[in-house]
Amino acid sequence: MTFEEHRKIVAQRNAEREVAGLGPLPKLTISFSGGRTSAVMTKRLWDERKDTHDIVITFANTGCEHPATLDFVFQCESVFGWPVVWIEAKVNPEFGKGVGYAVVDYASASRNGEPFEDVVAKYGIFNAVNPSCTARTKTDPMHAFLADQGFFVGSKLNCKTAIGIRSDEADRVSVFAAKQYGAIYPMVEWGMTKRDVGLAMAGWGFDLRIPGDHYGNCTWCWKKTLRKHLTLMKQSPEVFDFPERMEERYGSARPDMASTDDDGRAWWFRKHTSVQQLREMAKTREFQPYRDDLYASGRERDRDLDLGTGACGESCEVYADPTSDDASDWLFKEFAP
Repeated sequence: MTFEEHRKIVAQRNAEREVAGLGPLPKLTISFSGGRTSAVMTKRLWDERKDTHDIVITFANTGCEHPATLDFVFQCESVFGWPVVWIEAKVNPEFGKGVGYAVVDYASASRNGEPFEDVVAKYGIFNAVNPSCTARTKTDPMHAFLADQGFFVGSKLNCKTAIGIRSDEADRVSVFAAKQYGAIYPMVEWGMTKRDVGLAMAGWGFDLRIPGDHYGNCTWCWKKTLRKHLTLMKQSPEVFDFPERMEERYGSARPDMASTDDDGRAWWFRKHTSVQQLREMAKTREFQPYRDDLYASGRERDRDLDLGTGACGESCEVYADPTSDDASDWLFKEFAP
């Protein structure tokens, strides 16, 4: 089903409800990241609510996803009939002007980081000092599109937005987004873990064919752990060509976004580390490569190798950055049995 066909069905249902003296269908947006968890969440919500809600499903493409991620999104929408809207950031280079969107599809979607570079050209290299890459490449385009679909009242969303974060990664929930933007986390509410996701997908007949969780989008994401970065550098060093090119072109463009180091440059990775330094580190440092089951046996984590932001798992979700709110108390109150 195309998005346009779906909108006609929603319009017809709302017209019928108006005749019956009922209000319009409640609005629900689903942010489909292209990961397994997000796919399982999307399928359940679509199956259960497509007839009772005005649903919009968006997939925000940065151009830095693994090709298998795009294949998986396309398979999901083809097999299950989801009217997924593929969007990319459309940047107005004038400062003071927000990020807009362009609607693409599987065939026309960027695969070489083009929308991401447009964002970097304006906002600088993203890192711990300038961490808003998800907002600029995904959240802002999604909001701009939803505003054009009538999912905003003034500057506020007038709907809930479902985010694919599991109960076993609930530390990625954003309390701020839940309160400010109406973000909901159905997989947390349903108590679904990574194992449950695998079981739910067992009968699908297709899967997300990335080589491992450490390839989850964006493949080279600066928020991933050092172990994942070094493993990627050993296995697929070409995924770092894009961030290295961005450092060369824009590393000096925004000195206000650089770290406090004396070189005045901005680099992507923790501790003011450049892509070139990561390349050298992967050649000289001894480490156990990342495996999806690395900690299944309770192996002790290495503080240096396994420190992540908590915001980038197997996929990059909007509204997935924990805030200073007490997430534990909020989660207990929100999802208490």
